[in-house]
Order: sequence, then C-alpha cells, then structure tokens
Amino acid sequence: MESGFKHLTIKREVLENPRRTRNPPFFVRREDVRAHGRRLNAFFASARSAAGKLIPSSTQTYIFKLQYEGALTFENLRIHGVEFISQEDSQVCVVFADEQGLMKFSDHLDRLGQNDTDITYKQILEALSGIDCWTEADRTSWAVQRKGFPTDESFKLDIELWPIYAANHPERIRLCAAFEAWLVAEKIQNLDKVNLDSLLMYRLKVTHSQAKELLNHMDVRCVDLLPETGIEYNFQLNRDIAEIPSSIPSPSETATKICILDSGVNANHPLLKSSMGESATFISDEDESDRNGHGTAVASIALYGDLEACNASDYWHPELWIYSGKVLNEGCDFDVKTIESTLIEAVNYFSELGCRIFNISFGNANSPYDQRHIKGMAYTLDRLARSKGVLFVVSCGNFNGSEDPPVPRESWREEYPEYLIHNENRIIDPAPALNVLTVGSLARHNATKDAQQRENDISHLSPAIENQPSPFTRHGPSVKGALKPELVAHGGNFANPMRFEGKQWQNVDSRLGVLACRSDFIGNTLFSEKSGTSFSAPYVSHLAGRFLNQYPNSSANLVRAALLNHAAMIGEIEGTFSEELKKAYKEDPNTLNRDVARDVAGYGVVNEDLLYRSSENAVVLMIEDAIENDSHQFFELPLPSEFLRSKRASRELRISLAYTPEVRTTRIEYTATKISFRFVRGKSLDEVANHFNHDTQATAESRNDDATTNRTITAQTRDRGTAQASIWHFRQCRPTEKWFVVVTRQDREWGKAVALEQEPYALIVTVTDFENAEAELYTQIQTKIQARNQAQGRNQVQERQRG
Repeated sequence: MESGFKHLTIKREVLENPRRTRNPPFFVRREDVRAHGRRLNAFFASARSAAGKLIPSSTQTYIFKLQYEGALTFENLRIHGVEFISQEDSQVCVVFADEQGLMKFSDHLDRLGQNDTDITYKQILEALSGIDCWTEADRTSWAVQRKGFPTDESFKLDIELWPIYAANHPERIRLCAAFEAWLVAEKIQNLDKVNLDSLLMYRLKVTHSQAKELLNHMDVRCVDLLPETGIEYNFQLNRDIAEIPSSIPSPSETATKICILDSGVNANHPLLKSSMGESATFISDEDESDRNGHGTAVASIALYGDLEACNASDYWHPELWIYSGKVLNEGCDFDVKTIESTLIEAVNYFSELGCRIFNISFGNANSPYDQRHIKGMAYTLDRLARSKGVLFVVSCGNFNGSEDPPVPRESWREEYPEYLIHNENRIIDPAPALNVLTVGSLARHNATKDAQQRENDISHLSPAIENQPSPFTRHGPSVKGALKPELVAHGGNFANPMRFEGKQWQNVDSRLGVLACRSDFIGNTLFSEKSGTSFSAPYVSHLAGRFLNQYPNSSANLVRAALLNHAAMIGEIEGTFSEELKKAYKEDPNTLNRDVARDVAGYGVVNEDLLYRSSENAVVLMIEDAIENDSHQFFELPLPSEFLRSKRASRELRISLAYTPEVRTTRIEYTATKISFRFVRGKSLDEVANHFNHDTQATAESRNDDATTNRTITAQTRDRGTAQASIWHFRQCRPTEKWFVVVTRQDREWGKAVALEQEPYALIVTVTDFENAEAELYTQIQTKIQARNQAQGRNQVQERQRG
C-alpha cells in the first residue's frame, strides 16, 4: 500500500459559456477571374491527359491533386463535380470524380468569370492555383525511395488505396471488390486487407513488373515496403536461480492487467510465472512462446519497473498481471498479415479479458514521420484507444544511423547530440499517434564492462552521460507540432571505440543497458542487459499500471494526464544541448520557436513521489468530465488563504489534461476535436467567465494563461497534443485572488459530423507548498471541497423544491 493520502476530486462550476467565435477564413480573390478559369482549365486538360496513361480506376473514377491558396471548404467541392478525399498538406488536397463530375468541373472552370451567375461557391475555384494527377513519385513511399524494391524475384508490399467514403459505404465496398478482381486478373497474390474509415490497405505478393503497375494505378495512394522493427539481441548477465526467492507471490486478483504485444513472453521464467495471465499468438505457424527474447525482456520491466533496484535489494513483489499477445515472429518481424490487422485482432481479444494497458515496444523503421500524414499503425492505435478506452504505451523507435545521407558522418560520440535532431532521426510509426503515450530513452549508465573493471580504461567512451538522452533515441514532433515523445525513461546507452581509427561509428553496449529477464535462461543466466527505447516504454507502462491499481475506475485519459502531471524536464537533458544549438534550433524556419530539449524528451521524466498519493503539502486534484462543442467549462481551485499568502515562498501549480478525439488520416489537422485548458486568476468566477464569454468578446480581451513568464510550456505548444501539461512556479501570491482552470472545446468543421456531443476528458491539478513546514494543505483543501459539495447539494434540493 502506498503511503500518503488518496488524491481528491473536484467538480466544475455550474456556469458554462459558449466559446468565442473564430475569425472568418481568408479566401483568395483573383483580379481577372476569367483568365484564372482558363488557366485552370489548361491545367485540368493536362492532368486528364496524364491520368489517361495510368491504369484506370477500378470504379471508373479519376483522382486529381488540387493546389490551392488561402482557405478551401473541402465539403463544398462537390458543388463543382468533385469529391474531397484527402488533405495532403496545407495547400494540397486530393479529389475524385466520375465522368459526369469531370464534365461539371470543366464546365464551371470554363464559365468562371463569364456566364457564371448560377454557380455557387465560386470562391473555391478562385482559391485553386493548380491541378495535377497523383503521380508515381507521389505513390512511392519513403522506404521505397531510399531502398528500392527487394531484389528477389517476388516480394511483399503494403499498398494503401484512397479511402473513398467510410469503411462500410457501398462505394467503398465496390472499390474493394473491383480492386481485388483486378489483383486476380493480374495474378497478384492478396495476403491481407485492412479496411478502416480512413485507412484502406492491402498486403500483396508481387513481381517487379507488378510493383511497377501498382505505382501507376489510379486507386493507389502509396506503395510501401513491409515494416522493419530493427530489434536486435543483447548480452546476458548472471544470477543463479537458487538465489531467487523460491515462492514469489502473485498479484492481487484485482490488480491491473498489462498486455505485452511483442514476440511473446516466456511464462515459465521464475520471476514472471507467478504474474502471468493468458498468452495468445497472432502469428501463423508459431505458438505463443518467446523464441526471440524481446517480449520477455519488455514484460519483465513492465512488471517490476526497475529490475536493477529489485535485484540489488532482492525484493520481488509483483503488483500487476502480465498478459502476452504474440504479434512478432521469431525474428522479431511481422507476419504474413499486416501488422495493423494483427493489432486490431490482438487488442480486441485482450481488451475483452480486461487488459486496459497495452505496451508496444516496436516500430516501423521504414516509416519515419514526414510531418504530414499519420501512418497505418499510428492511426490504428488512435482508433482503438478511442473505441476501446485503453491506454497504449509505445516506444519512439531506435536510430541506428543513416548511410544516405551519412548520419553520423564519422563518430557517434563527437557528433552527439547534434545528430539527435537530424531529419533522419525522426520518430517512426506508430510513435506519432496522438491518443497514445510515446516514450523516448535516457542513458542509465555510461561506463562499459571494461571501464567498470579497469578504472582508467578509455578504450570505449559513451556519447551520453547518465540521464542524458540515449544516443539512439528519436525526436518529434508529431502532427501540427504536437510534442512527441511525451515522456522519457531509462532505456540504455552504448559506447564507441576510441583507439580504432575510422571505426568511431561502431558501438558496443556491454554493461550500458537496463536489466531485464532473459527468455532462454539456463542455470544462472536469468537476466540480460538491453538497450533501446523498447525498454523505456514498459517502465512507463509499469507506472501506469500501478496508478490504475490505486484508482481502478480511472479512464485511460486520467492515466495519461496523471503521468504527464508528474513529469518534468531534468537538468541533464537540458544540459545536453549547448546554448548555441538551442538558439539555432529555435531560429531555424523548420523548427521556429521550438525547444530542442522538448522535441527530444517531451514533458520529461515521471517523478513517482506524488503519482499515487498526495501529502499534506502537495495535493493532487482529479477531474473526469465531458464537454460539448464551442463551450468553456470552469473549475475554481479550492485553495486556502494560507497557500495564497503574500509572503515570499516557493509554491508550484501543475495542470494536465488528456482526451481521445476521433481522427482521420485524410486531414492534416488529423483530430476532429480540440480540447485545451487555460490557467486564469481573478476576483470572482463572473470576472473570469467574462473574458471567455461569447456575448462580451467585443469588450473583453482574449485570455492567455496567467503568469506566462513562470510556466514551463506555453499554451500554444501544449495545445497541439491530446495530452497536455504545464508547470507554474510562484514566489508571491495574492490572498484576494481566486485561481481557475478553464477547459475549452473547439471542433474542426469536418469534425462536427464525427465527434461526440459530449467529448470526455480528464484534468489533473497538483498544488504544492514547498516551504511551509507546518502545512496542512491537504486537510484544508479537503475541508473546502466538502463544504462546497454540501452547499451545492443544498442548492440542488432547493431548486427541486421550487420546481
């Protein structure tokens, strides 16, 4: 049982305001509309000619790429005969049309600026600046561009089609049927299929000529190589089985269930067997056993957290249940089926068994995030997180260097940390997913086995010192600049040879990893040491599981908010990057105003001190609620006057929020809903609400956070993610002020049709009084909450009586 006090809950104020309206979008106006229409028609004729050379669409539709300036209302494109499919970047969208639609589109372009009085939404046509077809280059993935197709006579590819309409729409069904008939006619082997609302993909076995056909097929959005995990083996460490306690207790029956989706788990390992729940395989022709060792290592960290500390103290007391879903084969590669369909099957299976946390310590090295669209695995997890109400903890991926371009150029150590933020070192699928927690890695040790045995040995030296970003961790951000990874934890380190000219790019990791259980243990080889973000992610899963043990009714949103609420950037991470590098990064047009340490480490390292229990001088307030579109909700923090004293003293406020919106891969914004928070101070609720009120927006200034100079993360930075947090530090306060958190929801125009009327979210606030030795903050806040609840109860009774 954790020491301290149970966290408290508070309720929002009854007052609820409509959100301020946004400024109208900017529509481009052309000086010579007639000439503009003729120019577009010329582009259109050229695009139609190019499209005619492609393999025709299975459903007799045509795909075109539209460039535009300013704003464009995608839903109204159909007025001109074309249907929106996807927004590819801020100034490019893709549409489709049949022959009748193309005739209408051409007619509207031809009449634009002349005899066009019956044409509505002409501003859409004025916004267009170019028309083209989707080309072979557009269909070629990052991995195919870099590596080309395999040299084998036949090989497998993942093919993404344009996700026309929704998954079960009759037109989507006709598209799939027609494409699959084409595959049969071309003798292309269809191995698997994933059909989601904005993801339609096939795994195919093809020849080189068939691959070329797919690159020139109208229905194809992208041609990609199969995912590669890049998972490698590590070293064993010795610990005699006889030294392990003979009877390790099982967790309580109600303990949290964590599912490890990986290469399987050795359920007979002496440190794991008492905590193992069900195991299942989703790999054809392989049972649920772990033939690789990766899954067993991940599971042991998810179960125990810090195995090095457990081993040193010989304390083995599991508090969680481990379930195993085998989704990687013996070589830690993917099965015949797509990994997306495998994940859907596994999550459906284990969520029915009560698993609420899923650890995914692998990624697709062939799919780095391109700052545009979320890819298959990430989108799949975002959808499952929302529909199943579960938490996914995923690793950000390992960077093993790049040959084209060479990164690092010569030496990992000499070029650390600059290469950490190189474009080649971006996070990989599924790490960009927004409804999950993504975890990066920190170094735990920086002395190799030889250095530990010989004090003066410098034959190998590490790029990173303890608690700096691991030399293999990857950087964000994700969609629209969302912080990724959100968290970092110990995942290992490596070292480079210092005496071998020209080999400084090589690395070793003996005694630099984190301790984990060894799957194929024999005798005294119970442990192995592992390095990789694969082993930082399960540590966060472990923390999440223990939080759910304490608060079993919590949503996945509340768990995410709790972990971020207790995370902070540490000095070793900040000190990794020179002031010159920080300045250059912030001034670079590609990373303008971004913090380099945040893009590598997100919100930082979770401090467990208050994660599970409050204390008398540090109080955690938890809220779960739901909010409708275009509205504000207000929470007055029940702070005693003693905390708000004007006397100088160190105090802290932490606020975090998490929600799980609907998503679409066809939109650059990606999320249908945006929920955010602001910290505001004022004399009364009415005064604060006035600044957010739609009816008074002409006379009241728009509010940012209060105390912007002493917060850790700006509202503009945190708002981009679906898990958000910031920390404020205070020396002086005003006893006459009240402190509020204001939560706001704003749906995208396209999102209004798919979002819930009431979107759920979780909010956590922690207030800490550092310098009051006699603080009774918890007791005082609890008393204020009880008094407020009693008053609200009396008011409700009086209202019912009046009614």
